Amino acid sequence: MPLGVLSAVRQDTIADYASRIIAIAGVAMPTFWIGILVVYFLVAWFDWLPPLGYANLQQMFFPAVALGFYNMALIARVTRSSMLEVFREDYIRTARSKGLREGAVIIRHALKNAFLPIITISGWQVGRLIAGTVVIETIFLVPGMGRLLVDSILHRDYTMIQSIVMVIAFMVLALNLVVDLLYAWLDPRIRYE
Repeated sequence: MPLGVLSAVRQDTIADYASRIIAIAGVAMPTFWIGILVVYFLVAWFDWLPPLGYANLQQMFFPAVALGFYNMALIARVTRSSMLEVFREDYIRTARSKGLREGAVIIRHALKNAFLPIITISGWQVGRLIAGTVVIETIFLVPGMGRLLVDSILHRDYTMIQSIVMVIAFMVLALNLVVDLLYAWLDPRIRYE
């Protein structure tokens, strides 16, 4: 989100172009490809931390980077476009003409009003993140629900497959409910009957 705010505030500068290139590259690459690139470049090439397993917290850094890169890129793009849309509104011009500092205008007025699309995408992203752990846990050999799902598929354990799919579906439904409740809390104009 900070990358998108920076890109919107400094529109058509080097920072904007760099953040847009990073965001487009992040959205264009699937999670499994990012995971493979992380293993190849940062672990095999530079011989950094041991890449595989789950012995300590340091080994969770690379799977977190692989899972979070796409999410960061998409949220940065949505934040930038929402902020640019809000910057064109009359109340932003009014706040600036009243003499408010630019930081106050950005945080108090622009970011607050640009937050609804960001929350929508974030809710969708968390659901995608839960499903994306299947591939990342397999690539990085992290024991978890995703790896259990892959092992269950390989061993044809249909009961376990159904259970894991039901848990993932319940988590996605719960996230959608939380996003809907956040809408009503953030924007009082939205009412549910």
